Amino acid sequence: MSLLRGLRAEALSVILSVLAGLALAGAASAERVALVIGNSSYAANPLINPVNDAEDMAARLQEIGFRLYGDGPLLEQDLRSMQIAIRDFTRTLNPGDLAVFYFAGHGVEYKGTNYLIPVDDEEIEFADDVPDWSYPAPRFLERLAATGATGVIILDACRNNPLPERGGGREMGTGLSPMETPAGASAFIMYAAAPGQTSSDGEGRNGLFTSALLRALERPERRIDDIMYEVSFQVRTATGGRQVPWLEFAFAGEIPPHFQPGNSHDNSNEAPVRAGASLPTGTKPGRGILTGGVPAYGVVELDGPPPPQGLHLNLLAGGYEDSAQLDGQCSGFVASNPDYQLNWTPEIGPISLRTASDGPTTLMLYGPDQTWICTAGAADGGGPVLDLDQQTPGSYRIWVGTRGETEIAPPATLIIETLSVAAAVAGGAGAEVNNAPENRGLRSGEALGWNVISEAGPGAR
Repeated sequence: MSLLRGLRAEALSVILSVLAGLALAGAASAERVALVIGNSSYAANPLINPVNDAEDMAARLQEIGFRLYGDGPLLEQDLRSMQIAIRDFTRTLNPGDLAVFYFAGHGVEYKGTNYLIPVDDEEIEFADDVPDWSYPAPRFLERLAATGATGVIILDACRNNPLPERGGGREMGTGLSPMETPAGASAFIMYAAAPGQTSSDGEGRNGLFTSALLRALERPERRIDDIMYEVSFQVRTATGGRQVPWLEFAFAGEIPPHFQPGNSHDNSNEAPVRAGASLPTGTKPGRGILTGGVPAYGVVELDGPPPPQGLHLNLLAGGYEDSAQLDGQCSGFVASNPDYQLNWTPEIGPISLRTASDGPTTLMLYGPDQTWICTAGAADGGGPVLDLDQQTPGSYRIWVGTRGETEIAPPATLIIETLSVAAAVAGGAGAEVNNAPENRGLRSGEALGWNVISEAGPGAR
């Protein structure tokens, strides 16, 4: 049974952020494998995009390191082909594997069970034919539980395909329903739409859900819940809330890794996505600005004044949170957790903080005296600047935000320099040195004599 069931994507990060730094046991030897199925050519109600969706998803998964069962997507599968593929795929799984099962096509819920419809659906005339001529999705979870692998089940299969009851009743629901996860299974289940909703087949090459997921997987080193945040709110916004991708999960003592391993703090962020202004505040994914949150990129310990070229720290700007929630003191959009923590004492000397980015950014500091210091950059992209000279010594939490809501988190650089150098830069002197390309990518430590602790720590977004 699911430990936590039916959670919308916006609720998951509260739980999963605690788990962000954990990896699967035995991950070094584990495989990343995927089974991708796309069915379009239904006899009764053909679809446009599932074959395209499956082809593009298979290509993306291969790009990020997954081995595909069958060496590619399985298209236009009849019932027996689906049964054999799922059986043989799950037989290849081992404890510690990350197994993605992606299905695009018709899917229905009948008497509380979700069924995936094969293309040989000629025999499905009434709702009570569905169990005999379709694949029960819970069966995949049962097979998964026996393997010790962690599953990511992606169901772009909530199309509306109403079937009459032989007796005139109504036992078939709209869309798919939550699934009970068998004991021992570790699975994340991504639905294209919430219970009671159907998913759009789309007007372009891909369905709306899969199109958003393909874009999100362009940055695959993020946590699975971060990926789903982005997908959910892109689709929610595009449909005005008529379709909301949905995520449920269960634990069996193991936590799935990111879709792609790597140095996640450069590519993992609470993806800032556009939440339409017309939507009620309650539908937005933010969980509040957390002054006590773990810094996503680390703690900066000052062992001495910054070098002449300044300390350059790369990050992704922005997030879900509208900083106007701070009683109107600040503006822009930031992440819940701070990006960095800076420990400052007067012995270090006056310093200045500014940002550099291709887009307009904001800068927020929460000081040891529990007050906020905020500034917004110029609308033309000029970076914001904040000075620390007469402030209270101690730890400062730092957020780099965006001036407006954005779909993709823009790269930015937080620059920390002595106040005298910052003043010279503002006046034009030394600007060429501080903005030289060879200085923009510097991070910390070896080259500068400063220390950034836990840059990819447990709070990495």
